[in-house]
Amino acid sequence: MADVFHATGFKRTLDLFKNGRFEEGEILLKTLQDEYLAVCEENEALKSQLNEVAEVLDLAERVEYDGQKYWLNEDGTRKGPFCQLCYDRDGILVHLQSHGTHWECQSCNSIFMAPKPSRKPTKLETPGKVAPKKTIPLFLERELG
Repeated sequence: MADVFHATGFKRTLDLFKNGRFEEGEILLKTLQDEYLAVCEENEALKSQLNEVAEVLDLAERVEYDGQKYWLNEDGTRKGPFCQLCYDRDGILVHLQSHGTHWECQSCNSIFMAPKPSRKPTKLETPGKVAPKKTIPLFLERELG
């Protein structure tokens, strides 16, 4: 109903002024102005909400879960790790603090095990190279004597 009032309000205001009913025209014009300002404020709030949703969606596309914690991909760089509980519960990325064998979240005190450092492959274990197997002779030589 307010939309109909807005659509007809300006014409009614003009008619009031044309007919010399200035006080009524001013009251109606002030009402229209107040409603216009309210619509502008609502529009700004909706734009802000829309921007927040877009930022959340953008972040969700850049966050990667490794089964235990989150990582953020920014311009080809992997940043993190971040607390899985804080992100899932509150939607915020909280850096985990490294303590050697584990990471700890300073916000919720969750603990995440750090992966064991992988050992370097030996020269024979290098991918693409196969280590020679010990051969078993088919015939044994016996000493005659």
